[in-house]
Amino acid sequence: MKILATIFLFFLSFSTLTAKEMRGFLTTEDIRLFFEQGYLLKRGCLSQEEINGLDKTTETLIKYALEEIQRSIDQTLSERDQFLYIAGSRVVFKRHLDDSISLARINGVSGMEPSLLETLRSEKMIYTFFELLNTSELEHLISQIHPKLPGDGIAYPKHRDIQFRQSYDPDWQDILGNGSYAICIIPVDPMNATNGGLWIDKNSYPKPQGIEEEHIWIDANPGDLLFMHPYLFHGSGPNLSSTSRRTLLTGFCAFGANHRPYPGADVNQQLVLKDDGSIETRHLSWSQKVTERTDANH
Repeated sequence: MKILATIFLFFLSFSTLTAKEMRGFLTTEDIRLFFEQGYLLKRGCLSQEEINGLDKTTETLIKYALEEIQRSIDQTLSERDQFLYIAGSRVVFKRHLDDSISLARINGVSGMEPSLLETLRSEKMIYTFFELLNTSELEHLISQIHPKLPGDGIAYPKHRDIQFRQSYDPDWQDILGNGSYAICIIPVDPMNATNGGLWIDKNSYPKPQGIEEEHIWIDANPGDLLFMHPYLFHGSGPNLSSTSRRTLLTGFCAFGANHRPYPGADVNQQLVLKDDGSIETRHLSWSQKVTERTDANH
């Protein structure tokens, strides 16, 4: 009940805010619903120009990553994750025993393509997370592409994102009492149950209810934004369709919750909301470090 009480008190703190005062993608009602159900799908947030740009950029990056994997010195065949660094970004892949390649994700993807930060860490996105987490200091942790190409077999079993925060950083703290962390999934292609889309278990939030799981598949389109709470159980299936199901991920935590560098370029950036409403970006001492330690997944 403690989690529920915390969530209730948290969204009550927004009761004096009007939609006009909100600078991000979400309204006060959106934020209330996010904490009530553990996720929020916000439709039609990006322009067609932005959608077209993300489509072209991700297609180019995925093709380049696959070419670099083929050219890499290490041609080890293994069903375990392998890693290749390109311009500071970390490419996670499997070179299967039949010599086929599955591209799982690209961490810190702005190393390969800095222009992606115009979406992943846009001013509007940062304001959204200031408002969503009710804080004036954030740390940008996640900046990824998840390709989900046809037949690549990539799938994610049921999990909560808080598991990865705590396993990657044993000193992780929910300093705000509201999760202190959230992600936004940005579909580049339509996302559904057939092409490796994402499902949530509505009966396990904010904690498991001891009843049968109820999976809800999230159908989303390019231009939509899917926000997820770290305590929400979710997963995704393999892409069984003939087309790609590419998504971008961006994730922020309250500054002070995380204590470790994350893999890839342009992450671990501190973002501060100043009194005049402007945003100051501060480079942390670890922010440019590239690490090959235990994978942070997402």
